[in-house]
Formats: sequence, C-alpha cells, structure tokens
Amino acid sequence: MKTEKITLLIILIALHFCTTKAQNIPNFHPFKGFHVGVTGQAEFIQKCTFVALTGTDPAPRSRWTYGWETGIEFSYHFAKHFGISLGINFGTIVSFNYDIFLSTVPDFQGGWKEENKYDPNPEDTHNCELLFPIKFEFNYPLSKSFFLGTEIGIKIKGIRPYNTIGKESLLLYHHNYFYLIENPSASGSTYEQIMYFEAFGVRDVYKIRFDLLLGIGLYYNLPYGDLLRFTTGVNISFNPIVEGYYVYFLTDSYGTFSVKNDFIYTQLSYIHTFNYQKTKKYLKKQDFSFSSKKERRKKIIEMLNVW
Repeated sequence: MKTEKITLLIILIALHFCTTKAQNIPNFHPFKGFHVGVTGQAEFIQKCTFVALTGTDPAPRSRWTYGWETGIEFSYHFAKHFGISLGINFGTIVSFNYDIFLSTVPDFQGGWKEENKYDPNPEDTHNCELLFPIKFEFNYPLSKSFFLGTEIGIKIKGIRPYNTIGKESLLLYHHNYFYLIENPSASGSTYEQIMYFEAFGVRDVYKIRFDLLLGIGLYYNLPYGDLLRFTTGVNISFNPIVEGYYVYFLTDSYGTFSVKNDFIYTQLSYIHTFNYQKTKKYLKKQDFSFSSKKERRKKIIEMLNVW
C-alpha cells in the first residue's frame, strides 16, 4: 500500500512538471530583444546668426532652411519599457541661407540710386555627411496596438573614414555679390566689376561634435509583429559648426556670422522585431501541424497578440 502511494505521488509530480512545461509559452512582446529598423527624417533648420559690428548697412537677413536624414537603426530593449539604439545615418550636417541688403544699386547711367531692400538668395548652402545617433528609449502601452515613445540621446558628427585622414581639414564657405558698372566715355562705354558684398565662413570637418536629441512619438504595433514609429523632436547643437564674417564694401559695413544647425525634426521609421520568425520557429519546435499556410499564419498572429 505504501509503495502504491509513493508511485502515485511520483506520477502526480511528473504530470505537474509536464503541464508546467507545456504552458511555458514564450512572451512575444513587441519591444522585447533586438530590433533592426530603417528611418527617414525631414528637418526644419533654424536660421544662422548675423551680428553687425560697424557700418550703416544692416546685417543680412537669415532664413529657415530644410534638411533630411535616412539610415539604419539597431536597437536592443533590455527591459519591458526601456531600450537603447544606435543609428548609422546619412544626411544634412550644414544648411543655411540669407538675404543680402541692397542699400544702393547701379542706375545704369554711371551712378547709383537708393534701393534699401533685401535681395533673396535662391539657393541654400547645403552639406551632407555620415551621422551616428545614439539614443535611450522609453515606451509605454496605450493599447494593444499603440505605444507612447520618448527618446533622449546624442548625435555624433565629424567621424570620417580612415583613408580621408590627413586631407584638408578646413571647409571654406565663400559667397560674394558683384555689380557690373557701365562707365560711358567719348570713345565708347567701358565696364567695371564692383564687389558689393562678401561672406566667408570656415568649418573644421575633422572636429568631432555632439548634438543633443530629444523626441516624443507614437508606435503602432503591426499585426505580424513589426512596428511603425512616428517621432517629432529637436536637435540642439552645443557649438557653432560654421563661423565667419561678412562685409558690405561700399559702406564699410561688416560683422560676423555663425551656423549651429539646430533644427526640429519629424521622423518615420519601420522597425523589424523578428517576432514573426521567432513565433514560427517556436511552433515548428513544438510540432504544431496546420492544414495550410493561412492557418499557420493565423496562429502566429494570434500568439503575437498575447503578451
């Protein structure tokens, strides 16, 4: 009788462990583990800064410009709501534009007349390079399909391939504005080129710089486990990336200008979580059988929504 009781107890314990093992279904939370994503970003870049030092002509009038970035993002979520990410992007590193003030213009009779207006410059100064954003991420579920997301991090600029080291390190930005003046004479007209305005800036392309990133957005959990993310935020530069001076030659008016490349951004990202492949592998390992691929897909999507 005692032996029978011991045997029954052993069977019950074995059944308990078997049941526990069968119920130990892995958690396919959308933010669990390692992810890979692609990102695209539009940027609304702050105006450059002009400071008039002397002279009667006002400083050039700076304008907002636009930029972009695109790249690959690698992220790892080490906790339910927290993760880190590293991006390898290519996009705008410098963009600025301004209007020149025209106090006088040629009258085409050998003299000058007052104008006193700004002349729009139709083209932005625009440079693109490799950029490396590193961010700390936080997410919070709003429903089964939507998550609130915030991010804070830095963007590293100025890292260059090894084979470019030793080349010219300063990039020059030179803008000038000329007038062609007609000088009538008895023997005919002659023309003289007059320098009206000049701006000269410098950027050290090998200086590594860091920008601050702050963003907030919304994640959408797709039915098959991947994520769409829409983010808006700000990029704040700690120091100017371009510095220089400007001169109006006719009035000896001059001053300085600088570019920090601060901007507001909107970003759209597609993030592959690998959860669909993980679920498919789990079902295969558990020897689940399905009558069709459609039935298997339905089971995978059902499991992806249980977490």
